Amino acid sequence: MHKKLESIFKSFGKFVANNPLKVIVVVMLLIAFPLSQAPKIKMDTSTEGFMHPEDPVLINYEKFKDQFGRDEKIGIAVASSNLWSIDFLTKLKKLHLELENTLPYLDEVNSLYNARNTRGEGDKLIVEDLLENFPKSEEDIIKIKELALKSHFYKNLYINKDGNITTIMIETKAYVDDSSSNVDDMFDEFSDDNPTAKKVKRTPLSDEQNAEIVNKMKDIVTKYNSEDFKIYYAGSPSVMHALKSMMRTDMQKFTKITILIIIIFLFLIFRRASATFYPMIVIVLSLVTTVGLMSIFDTAFKLPTQIVPSLLIAVSIGATMHVLSIFFDRFDEVGDKKEAISYTMGHSGLAIAMTGITTAIGIASFAGSEVAPISDMGIFASAGVLISLVLTLTILPALLSLTKLKPKPKSEPNWLDKLMKKFAYIPTTFPKSIFAISILVVLVSLFLASQLKTSHHPLEWFPKNDPNYIGTKFIDKELRGTLTCEVVIDTKTENGWQDPARLKKLEEVTKKLSTYDDGNTFIGKVISLNTIVKESNRALHENDEAFYTIPDKQDLLSQELLLFENSGSDDLEDIVDSQFSKLRVTHKLPWKDSIKSLDVLHTIKQSYQDAFPASDIVQTGMIPMLINTFTQSINSSVVSYMIAFALITLSMMFIMGDIRLGLISMIPNLTPILMGMSLMYIYDLPLDMFTLLIGSIAIGLAVDDTIHFLHNFKRYYLESGDATKAVEHTFFTTGKAMIITTIVLSLGFYAYMFGQMQSVQNFGFITGSVIIFALLSDLLLAPALMVLISKKGWIK
Repeated sequence: MHKKLESIFKSFGKFVANNPLKVIVVVMLLIAFPLSQAPKIKMDTSTEGFMHPEDPVLINYEKFKDQFGRDEKIGIAVASSNLWSIDFLTKLKKLHLELENTLPYLDEVNSLYNARNTRGEGDKLIVEDLLENFPKSEEDIIKIKELALKSHFYKNLYINKDGNITTIMIETKAYVDDSSSNVDDMFDEFSDDNPTAKKVKRTPLSDEQNAEIVNKMKDIVTKYNSEDFKIYYAGSPSVMHALKSMMRTDMQKFTKITILIIIIFLFLIFRRASATFYPMIVIVLSLVTTVGLMSIFDTAFKLPTQIVPSLLIAVSIGATMHVLSIFFDRFDEVGDKKEAISYTMGHSGLAIAMTGITTAIGIASFAGSEVAPISDMGIFASAGVLISLVLTLTILPALLSLTKLKPKPKSEPNWLDKLMKKFAYIPTTFPKSIFAISILVVLVSLFLASQLKTSHHPLEWFPKNDPNYIGTKFIDKELRGTLTCEVVIDTKTENGWQDPARLKKLEEVTKKLSTYDDGNTFIGKVISLNTIVKESNRALHENDEAFYTIPDKQDLLSQELLLFENSGSDDLEDIVDSQFSKLRVTHKLPWKDSIKSLDVLHTIKQSYQDAFPASDIVQTGMIPMLINTFTQSINSSVVSYMIAFALITLSMMFIMGDIRLGLISMIPNLTPILMGMSLMYIYDLPLDMFTLLIGSIAIGLAVDDTIHFLHNFKRYYLESGDATKAVEHTFFTTGKAMIITTIVLSLGFYAYMFGQMQSVQNFGFITGSVIIFALLSDLLLAPALMVLISKKGWIK
């Protein structure tokens, strides 16, 4: 069967060699449309982008945003030793107003300038801005300072406990439409009560719109930053924007570096312009066509899918190297291009096709992932691998056929030939020793890999001097948190939250939660309806602090809430729905490793479920979404790797034509992956969103080299009946291509270690190392296994 398939590939090679222009035209026509769509590709680094539209976590978050707006805020902290002065507050007011009047897609800006100040005058409830009557004297400043420092509401929200740091909170709109950035303010005009109203299509704030906000904010605060008005900023909108910018810069830069390294090495190895640039044509066409397919299906580039270019470069250069190596060796020998192309396709076409198919199978196993971008990667990266395979087997030989080439006389063995001879000696002479050492390495690697820790901490991917990293750490420490966990409690009863008993139960829960600290993370502040109720009750009792409590009587509570609503403040809209049946409770938390925040989230949700068993409790917000994303990523990756392993094992059985040989051939495939994981343990690198995906590249490359080696070894062994000669012959043909490919790709990935972000550095280091481990496995372990197996007569 293998001989028949090889004969088909040989005939196909002859057809391509005789009809190169026709082949090129047909292939280019087939990929023309996706190529034209590539410029329309979008970027999406939002947390929502990690989820499928039908994900319950995302659905709950969208419902939350519909009701209460966007929970992701940009926090600006201003530190000063002169905070309580007219000069400082004047500058703060000016900064506040410039942000308010200049930032696009803005919902509101909150700071000490407009912080809620609830007080009573007789039987009147007055809710005004703290600095509504701007201070004009030192006496005014003293009163404002005393009022602010005594406020339960302001602490760890607008000011820190020492009163020398204040904040400005920027809340953007949750949705925009094509015609206006004020769509949230227009909802009433388009309500169901207005039958003549036009429906507005609301879309979440895009990456580009978020970038506008963040960049404008940075431009503004830069003007105000000074020694005694020291500004820090944080918050997921700013962090995610910076993450996207650095990730895109790093990936683009190092993809270019990888391609440059490939060009240099191809020229050094082959000394021919055609062998240098034709693989680049295959790589570029594969990349752009794949990106075009993503654009056609409206699939954005997200953080995990940004490894697709690296993956396609790795797969493409491996396949093209094998074609070029076999082709030029044959061409230099016979001097006939068409015969050399036909021979190359017959010799390695089947192996190249099988490597492409097995790699695509391995990556396609991610298509069922619960994490949307990983699923996208499984679909489109596997499609890209198949596109690269087709281009390698059509465009590349067609271009070689059209190119004027002169055979080079065979010279003395070069350094690569000598190296291959030495490599062939080791596994054929010491197969048992290599097998024993390999088993030991696998066992140690398994143990070390089992000790790996999981992590999802995007903040730690940043350079330690990045303003977002510095600002987040500063605000987390001084103001007790930059992220939020939101809880929505639905009593399913109209005016359910105008019940003193229910509010007192809420008070018990929130008071206990506000002291939570498990050593990994803590709850810095809890904000709920109770704050408004207690402030109003105190104000209507002559501002007496003793009445900062929940009133006992239903009618008094309802009256106070009505007075607050009529005061002109819209703060209630951010906390309860119009029927007073649903309540939002906000918990401030620091930006910690998501895995270490599992306990606090469980405690928060369980506390409310125990306190309100008859109510619907929904937990949402940035931290729950981050944790959900990574948990699903871990689970999906494990399942995907199991599927990939099973499918690739079946493929290896088919390639080897024997069940036992197929199973044995998986040993050199898994060894480099386990060694890479042990290397992660040695360097204390966690299993995170990026290192989890290294396996998809590692599986593809390890399997590719193994297939090329085993396919050719089996051919030469059946011809000669001598395992040693079969290993040597395989090394002198396929082995050289494996060496060159490994050098090029490992250097290309090691270049990522100079990236800005820690995650990119780790990705480059581990991937480059796994590529080298894969080569060593296929040059030492795989031939040693074949030598041992051949003695048992299993190879037929």
